[in-house]
Amino acid sequence: MVQMRLMHSDPDKVRAVAELVLPLLRASGVLMVGDETEIPNRRDGGLRIVVDVTAAGPAVRVTAEPGEPEDGSAAAVGDPERRRLDRP
Repeated sequence: MVQMRLMHSDPDKVRAVAELVLPLLRASGVLMVGDETEIPNRRDGGLRIVVDVTAAGPAVRVTAEPGEPEDGSAAAVGDPERRRLDRP
């Protein structure tokens, strides 16, 4: 199991970033993203949001290249046909 953590001493910042990042990861189509769990930091009153992630299929390297449209789509690198990953 692979886990990703978003952490900061300010819980509002953690939640704001999670609201942006988690939907992007789920919509990517290359990862299966589990439900997030909020864990309070005991030391500083901050927050950790932990989420399990799993590859949805074979590994695909996704990058944005200069000159690519800025519509949020990305090109897959390593695929002989350099297919475009469509956003849902």
